[in-house]
Amino acid sequence: MPKPGDNDDSQQNPIQDGEADSAPAEVIQNEDGSITLAQSGLASGPAPQRWTGAGIKPDARYGSLMVSKFINCLMWDGKKSVAEGVFYDAMAQIADKLKSDPLPVFEQAIENAKPLVEVRSKRIGGANYQVPIEVNRRRQQTLAVRWVLEAVRARKGRPTAEKLAQELVDCYNKTGTTIQKRENTHRMAEANKAFSHFA
Repeated sequence: MPKPGDNDDSQQNPIQDGEADSAPAEVIQNEDGSITLAQSGLASGPAPQRWTGAGIKPDARYGSLMVSKFINCLMWDGKKSVAEGVFYDAMAQIADKLKSDPLPVFEQAIENAKPLVEVRSKRIGGANYQVPIEVNRRRQQTLAVRWVLEAVRARKGRPTAEKLAQELVDCYNKTGTTIQKRENTHRMAEANKAFSHFA
């Protein structure tokens, strides 16, 4: 009978499913003296993260955090039920136009609108320089949503749901105002890449 102080491996250190698989890969030394890690058969790198925001709950219809975040940004004057109605109407119109599930269309449209680089004004030695910097994932999402909504609100003369549906379809097809703004941002960063060492 084991004493209370004894180390009982079966109780103290239970092996969880998949724990044995996560052992470090075997190190192999090459002829030139360099080392490489043996293939472990596991997927390389962590799973991709989808940034949304703190305290966001999935929406009722699609169960998507990204949709919930977009509805919150679309909301005007605290009227969330109006924003939800506008968004779901736009998704219904996208489904009618493209004859497919609108959620992947929405997600791809936001993905297409995300900028990779942007320029920031930086004052150095009495002169202002437009310094290109890489955009982190959270800001990419924020800028994409902001640009889509700016483009929707700039369109005049039609219901918001119709304008939103058209803008999302345009982003999905890599055309329209939002994509043009993204290309202009990339072009400006490319033109000012000589100042990238100031970043």
